[in-house]
Amino acid sequence: MRAARAIAISVILLLTLMPHTISSENDGVVTILEGQSEDSGPFWILFTCKIESCPGMELLIIADGESFHSSDTHHVEWSGMFNETVEWELRGSDSLGPEDFVLKSVSSTDGGIVEEGDLPDIVPSPGQNSEWISIEASSECQLNRCDEQDWEADGVSFTGSLQSSSDDDAILVSGKFGDVVKISGITSKDAIDIELWSRGETKTLIKSISSVGFDNELLDYPGESELWIRVVHSSEGSFSPYELKIVRYEGDKEGPEGGELQNPWEYSYPLFSNSSIESVFRGHISTSDLEGDSILVSAGSKIMVNTICEFSGEISLDVVIHKLGNERDVILEDLDACPEYIQTPKSTTGVEFRMKSEGLTGWSIDVTSHMTGDGILEGDAPDFLWSETGPSEFWTYIKPGPGSISGSLGIGDSVDIHPLEITDENGSLIFIRPEMDSPVTYQIQELNPDSWQILNYTNGSIISIPKGNHAIRVEGLSPILGEVDYEFTILYLGENIPDEGEYRDLSHLFTNFYILIGFLMILPLLVVLWWNRSTILQRHWIARDNKKHDLERLKMLRRRLSESIEDVLISPREIENALGKLGESPWDGILEEWGNPDLRHMTDQIEVCAWRPVGVNFLIIGIRTFEKMWELTAINLNSPEGTSVEIRGVEPSYLCEGGDVFLDSLEPHSRKFLRVSIGGTPSSIELEVSGLVDGEPLAAVPREALLWNEEE
Repeated sequence: MRAARAIAISVILLLTLMPHTISSENDGVVTILEGQSEDSGPFWILFTCKIESCPGMELLIIADGESFHSSDTHHVEWSGMFNETVEWELRGSDSLGPEDFVLKSVSSTDGGIVEEGDLPDIVPSPGQNSEWISIEASSECQLNRCDEQDWEADGVSFTGSLQSSSDDDAILVSGKFGDVVKISGITSKDAIDIELWSRGETKTLIKSISSVGFDNELLDYPGESELWIRVVHSSEGSFSPYELKIVRYEGDKEGPEGGELQNPWEYSYPLFSNSSIESVFRGHISTSDLEGDSILVSAGSKIMVNTICEFSGEISLDVVIHKLGNERDVILEDLDACPEYIQTPKSTTGVEFRMKSEGLTGWSIDVTSHMTGDGILEGDAPDFLWSETGPSEFWTYIKPGPGSISGSLGIGDSVDIHPLEITDENGSLIFIRPEMDSPVTYQIQELNPDSWQILNYTNGSIISIPKGNHAIRVEGLSPILGEVDYEFTILYLGENIPDEGEYRDLSHLFTNFYILIGFLMILPLLVVLWWNRSTILQRHWIARDNKKHDLERLKMLRRRLSESIEDVLISPREIENALGKLGESPWDGILEEWGNPDLRHMTDQIEVCAWRPVGVNFLIIGIRTFEKMWELTAINLNSPEGTSVEIRGVEPSYLCEGGDVFLDSLEPHSRKFLRVSIGGTPSSIELEVSGLVDGEPLAAVPREALLWNEEE
């Protein structure tokens, strides 16, 4: 099949075929095909009828001005030598068409080698020297340096002729030990045999192959010898043009930087599939290459990699996963074929294929991935901020500007970290614009370039961020029940150029004016207060008594809730009663008695406060709703540095999972207080309240993090 395809390609390249329907002088006979060739040398053309009979079939030839004619109902052919031009025309009944014929031909091609003068009939004896024709057929098509079309067309085409049954041709192929030679595309008028010889201190017949049914042949270039190809008639025959293609793959040029391809992979970088070059990698393992070959193909984290492999001989294949930190895991060993697909694990940077063979073997490996990655990364984005070693060399940075970044989260993948690069010398003003409604939160994190600690961050709002490498954190709102897609754009507001203008304080010029205007504005209030002084004083004493009672009550509740379990044995029922009474107390009174919360955040729909009593490992969390009901409400505790936060207990009792506490529904204008015991060693804690308001997902995320283990 491949030989037929090669013949068809050569015919298209050599001959211009044009169907015609011009009638000849004889009724019912038309020109079906015609063409010409201007490359001098041996020429042979054969048309075979594909149907039972082709009436009126005849072949007209004009070679160097001399005419020839051949007619038959089954096949017509002509062969000979020409120096300038050969023109041909196939004619037949008007009931016939080009699809009714099979064409075979031999003709010299552009860039090919044509026999000039008679070649030696036999391989010269050792020690005999002369200026014989030598074919230099070195190929550049190794690994993925050529596409499929160039790979098929690679090599040198040699066109020659056997003048008679006693004429043979011996051809020298240049090369060296370790090279692999491929012979293909043998076409000839008569059946021929191809003899392969080595010529050194002695000459030895390596192998003899017939052109009948021939596809291609791979062979090792002999050591300390020359490789000769001898073309001989396989039977009695006359003048017979022939052509064949020769390719030589050099063993010391198969690596990406030249040199031999090693096993295992020795380069510090992977090869890239689905590139602008080609996703198919090709090569050969010679008989002398005992270690074999290996290729490392770039791959991302948690993606499906599809592989299609072809091996011309028996192979032993190992598949190795390369991960961040130069970690390598052998996942498959001693295979005789490639797996259909490979599921890459977390932190994958590449997939290595290690091949060994006991004999000469050609190989090709097609590696593709049909899954899109997060942002411009290949595969899943990292789940944690990088450590003090810095971002991986395999990660691609995103930059502010046009073009959106998309990705997805899912069960077990709730966070994506995208590396961000800022190139402005004075830093840049940027913010995040979500491009789709998605239950996720965004953070722009400014990082210390030495320790990679978080110096500042926003929830996607405008931030001035200095030159260097930073991060975008995308986190899904709990609970994540399936795949969650997101898309955002980092909008660039320009370089943060410092204002170096001079300013003078002239406020003293308006002091008298401010005093006069202030007195005039408060004068009506003073009049009203004077008229209602008795009522105001009476309300003040009543309010003071109520406030004193409430403060005493709040002091008692705070003392009970802040007592350490190690010092005083407190039953869960006592804690729940205290929290319930706290929820019935005035919100402003709680804030006044308990002091400023360690963490506080208020939106149009909810207010969240958190206190951490001194010397204990629990939080008192207060939640106040406003106009709307919150459904499927949950509290999420996490650490921005990636350290896990462990919830050891919640009073009152609620369902917990990981860092989440599920509260169900919160009525409008309601207050809820919880005591949450914290485990683990987080240096800081972020608090997030999420839920559904009017059927839409909503989240309250304080901008600050609560410092927890500062001493660590």
